[in-house]
Amino acid sequence: MRTEAVNVSPRGALYCPLMLRARRLAPSLALAAASAALTVLAFEAAFRLLHVPVGTVQINRATVRRSANPRLLFELRPGAVARAEVDYRINAAGLRGPDVSEEKPAGVRRIAVLGDSVAFGYWVAEEDAFPRQLESMLNEAGGGPVEVLNLAVPGYNLDQEIETLRSKALALAPDLVVVAFCLNDLEGVFSYELGLVQDRTERRRNLVGRAWDALLPHSVLLSWIEYRLAEAEARRAFVRARDPLGGPLYEPAVSEQRKALVARFTELRALLAPRGIPGLVAVFPVFAGRFERYRYRDLHRAVVEAATESGLRAVDLLDCFSAYDFRPVRVDVVHPSPMGHRIAAHAVRDALCDKDLSCGTPGGRSCSSYRSEEFPRVHGY
Repeated sequence: MRTEAVNVSPRGALYCPLMLRARRLAPSLALAAASAALTVLAFEAAFRLLHVPVGTVQINRATVRRSANPRLLFELRPGAVARAEVDYRINAAGLRGPDVSEEKPAGVRRIAVLGDSVAFGYWVAEEDAFPRQLESMLNEAGGGPVEVLNLAVPGYNLDQEIETLRSKALALAPDLVVVAFCLNDLEGVFSYELGLVQDRTERRRNLVGRAWDALLPHSVLLSWIEYRLAEAEARRAFVRARDPLGGPLYEPAVSEQRKALVARFTELRALLAPRGIPGLVAVFPVFAGRFERYRYRDLHRAVVEAATESGLRAVDLLDCFSAYDFRPVRVDVVHPSPMGHRIAAHAVRDALCDKDLSCGTPGGRSCSSYRSEEFPRVHGY
């Protein structure tokens, strides 16, 4: 019997063993994949049930976009809606709040509020943020209808707020402008919100990044992961040097900060003066500890003096907040609670009624007479 040799190429010799090995491993790989998927789903369910906070990732993802204005860099997305601890609604004009007409209604006095996440109202409902509370208090005073527009954007500094006045607020014909000044408003254009916008732009350049972006709005787990990664990077890059709970808030001396403030406020005043629009700077405190040991009184004084020297008026909200324990008036180190927003609105209302507005009878209550049980309790991250 003749037997013919069969040539088996090296590739063919390897093919069969690899196929056999793959078939043997397939059930194990499938089981591992199923286990991993179930683990991820279990974590997702647990995060949802436990209401694990995810910082501001979901808020910013839904509400912040890159701006075509190179001085703003980013802005609120018109028509956006976000749900975190509370609802965030951005109107068609790109402001937090109900829709407004560009043309001011007849007989209505309009106030434009500039600021960052403090005035925007991180962690508090729209009606509890100080611009809306200010509007309610002014209208209750009986001096005629008042409309308060919240032009604040999380992460903005003073330069961006001035540009917001120039490019957006003036077109809305305000009768008065309030700058909600947070002590980090002199920082450079380097914020968490800007970082998120830049990260999203980079991610969309590849398939994995686009897939991650598509899943994030639907996953608390992935949002938490992004929040923690972003938080770690932020702390590494700049937060430790600027943290109100540690080290000085600013590296330069207060006198240098005052010079920078005068320059910025003079620029802001130059936009308002030709139009006969008064401006008020409301200085918010840091909620890092007991107010009797407050560390930044000199900086508050510098802000007030710089505003006054520039032709603006100023109100130091620390005067009202000092009557309270810091815990019920804050959500975190920077952001006020609903009670804190009411105290701020009360102080600003009194300052405006004293000079700029006919407020009728504001009522006999002082800004130091509120109680925590009058307001909802909220939780940040």
